[in-house]
Amino acid sequence: MRLRPVPAAAAALLALVLAAPAGQAQTPAAAAPPPAPQAIKAVKPGLFMVTGGGGNTTVRVTSAGLIVVDGKNPGQTFYDDLMAQIRTVSPQPVKYLVVTHHHADHSGNTGRFLAAGAKVVAQRNLPAELDKFTPPANNPTLTAPARPDVTYAQTYTIGLGGKTVRLMHFAAAHTDADTIVYFPDLKAVSTGDELNAANPNFDYAGGASIAGWITSLDDTLKLDWDQAIPGHGAEPFTRAQVVAFRGKLATLLDRARAQVKASTPKDKLVASLKLDDLWPFPAGFWNAMRTDGLYAEAGGK
Repeated sequence: MRLRPVPAAAAALLALVLAAPAGQAQTPAAAAPPPAPQAIKAVKPGLFMVTGGGGNTTVRVTSAGLIVVDGKNPGQTFYDDLMAQIRTVSPQPVKYLVVTHHHADHSGNTGRFLAAGAKVVAQRNLPAELDKFTPPANNPTLTAPARPDVTYAQTYTIGLGGKTVRLMHFAAAHTDADTIVYFPDLKAVSTGDELNAANPNFDYAGGASIAGWITSLDDTLKLDWDQAIPGHGAEPFTRAQVVAFRGKLATLLDRARAQVKASTPKDKLVASLKLDDLWPFPAGFWNAMRTDGLYAEAGGK
């Protein structure tokens, strides 16, 4: 398969998005590899996930149109590739785009969905996070993703084609504008980056909270579902995998609190923590923003 070239703006963003929250001006230490090609796979009847090209996209097919969750990296090529994948399972128009959080690998094509006639829904804190956007130094013309045209505080319900989809914001977690999307008739959820097959991204600059993240996953686990589509990863999570992910978050926070209580200074905090049994955090992950945030959340002054 011959891959299309990656747009310059998207390539620059890809180098930043997992190592730092979208909008932070930070030059990557090394060039990021090109994103994997997009591919669509069935999760449940009428429910699909599209991997590659940024964060995972979820597609709910109804007789009256499509509900799409997250819209990939910014750029016409990524948008066109996503729509081509969607067209392999349904010719219906996209009626709703749900944006799970502000990072541009999930929200990058909001403007294109709006222009195509979709209603875009996000948690009410998301526009303020977009307002913080600063283009990276190596791509100064990059602009913030478009704003949603509908926002909600705690819950929002979409009814389309006889199907009901529930949007829920339980707590600040990966960011302060996270949305959990629940498909009750299919017993499935789409979580954005509250689940990640690689490692969690603590975007403290975007309002992250590990304690809130644990609360959000606890509330998500109270719903009736058996498949959870993560923000990154090739396969859905099972309930057992979500419980394990939640447990690692709690372990990390407990260990950080214990070190702060033992008077470990902030600049020694991360080195003092056992992390190899949690996630393989990439080099450079524990930058000043994440270290400062974890130290403060663990009780440091």
